[in-house]
Amino acid sequence: MKVPKTLAGKLIELLVLLILLAAALSWTFAARGMRSEIDGFITGDLARGAETIREVLDSSSWDGEDSPMPQEDLMHWSDLLEARITLIASDGAVLADSGVPRGDIGTLDNHRDRPEVREALSSGQGIDRRYSETTGTPYLYYAAAFKNGTGTDPLIIRCSLPLPRYYEILDKTRMNILAAHTLAGLIAIAAGIIGVRRVTGPIRELTAASRAGRGAALYPSGGSIEIEELSRAIKESAQAQERMMRELEDDRNQLMTVVQSAPCGLMLVGQDGKINCANEAIAPLLRDAPERLEGADADGALRAPELIDLIARARAGEFKETNFEFHYGSTQRSYNARALPAGQKETLLTLDDVTKRRQLEEARKSFVADAGHELRTPLTSISVAAELLSGMTGSTAEARAPYIEEISRQRERMTSLVNDLLLLSKLESGVPESAALDFDLAEAVQEGMAEAQKNPKALHLSWETDIPETFAYSGRPEELRRSISNLLDNAVKYTHRRYQDKEGGRISVSLREEGGSCVIAVRDNGIGIPSEGAGRLFGRFERIEPDRARDGDTGGYGLGLAITKTAVESHGGQITLKSGDGFTEFVISLPLL
Repeated sequence: MKVPKTLAGKLIELLVLLILLAAALSWTFAARGMRSEIDGFITGDLARGAETIREVLDSSSWDGEDSPMPQEDLMHWSDLLEARITLIASDGAVLADSGVPRGDIGTLDNHRDRPEVREALSSGQGIDRRYSETTGTPYLYYAAAFKNGTGTDPLIIRCSLPLPRYYEILDKTRMNILAAHTLAGLIAIAAGIIGVRRVTGPIRELTAASRAGRGAALYPSGGSIEIEELSRAIKESAQAQERMMRELEDDRNQLMTVVQSAPCGLMLVGQDGKINCANEAIAPLLRDAPERLEGADADGALRAPELIDLIARARAGEFKETNFEFHYGSTQRSYNARALPAGQKETLLTLDDVTKRRQLEEARKSFVADAGHELRTPLTSISVAAELLSGMTGSTAEARAPYIEEISRQRERMTSLVNDLLLLSKLESGVPESAALDFDLAEAVQEGMAEAQKNPKALHLSWETDIPETFAYSGRPEELRRSISNLLDNAVKYTHRRYQDKEGGRISVSLREEGGSCVIAVRDNGIGIPSEGAGRLFGRFERIEPDRARDGDTGGYGLGLAITKTAVESHGGQITLKSGDGFTEFVISLPLL
């Protein structure tokens, strides 16, 4: 049978809950204080035991050699003090222990690093709780450092109490406190029930009188649901109002969820020019956080004049769209903004950040132009050679050979350019060209150096290396080998450009582990890199000398460093450049998994 939840029942439940809560809090604080008191009492007892042992030792004729006290005496005092006693030299050696036979003392570990001993040596006394591997029992340790009568190094006297004994004392005390709390709680509940019944009596009378419409039948035989009958009409009205408010709140929450999750910036401006709501996407163009600007004047909250003008036009009935650039700090962003009518004479401002779109468009245009420019030269050479060949009917194979070789050389350059572009595109797409493998990175660096040293331009260069015999790494070997080769080829090329066939050119290569990363450094004393070109050097088709000839011996397409940077970053690493007057250093940092 389901018992109706009367007000009296609820009050009794609340009373019981409060009593239990008060008992729990009281038990917690009492137990904590009790433990602290027992700790102090037992620690003081152990300290007095240590002092007693010190007095016994002072009265003896111990000269600092062998054990300060015979094992029988030590065990006798241990029984009297009900504690385990350990005598420790200042260097941590155990001299005697009531819980260890005299013959086994030499097998004990040095105790200098025990927390209580270390603290006693530094401050005079120390305390610790831990498990003893010697006796197989947890202890509460107290250690004190004393000067003996001979004036030698201090002697550590340690008294310890088995924690089971400590817990036994603690549990007995707790049970006494728990019994007192239980008895007090039962008395409080009984008194509370009597008090609740007295409080709810008039409410039952009021309910009956209200139902009967007169002062009779105040105590119905079947009892009542107390305040529920009296408040039904009010509750029904309140529930209807609450449902309406909840629906409105749900609608507002759903609207705010849509507004906040929108990928574009949104701001709703009322007829009075005040901000009704705004999302985080428009926050960079506001003078404060969107949630703090609700109800603020839109003209004063916006940082972009273009948006202020757009809202002013919209309030005048002219809904338009505008594109503008916005600068804050060192950042420049491009936006597209629109003003739309919303609700009753309200204005919805939408803001799209088109910065990346414009950057990608510019990058695409630049890439197409650069790629077309780079392909034009070999295509022109091939076209000229082909036209000359077509007019050499009847000529010898020897006469046609130079043109055929030129066509073949330009074809290889075009193939190399296309392969580099395809590799760079794959790396930038985030799709690895190959799976990660475990390989010897030191061997890869050595192979790259050996290949670079075969270059005729490296004939007069000296090499300095700091490379371990092996260096295990997990990654995509071909991409990293290509990256290292690009840096070494550039080092050879631009060091030779400075020294030509003279001595003095120097290239240093190192491989090391540093701070959880693998670091590869390639440094040369070549022509260096101008500071104005260093920032864009890792871009596509960027060269140290953009106006140099791009023939087969000296030129490149400006894709090597772009490939290197992208390959390194695809491994989660980074590449940095340092350059000055007569030196250039590239440093690759790769994370070690």
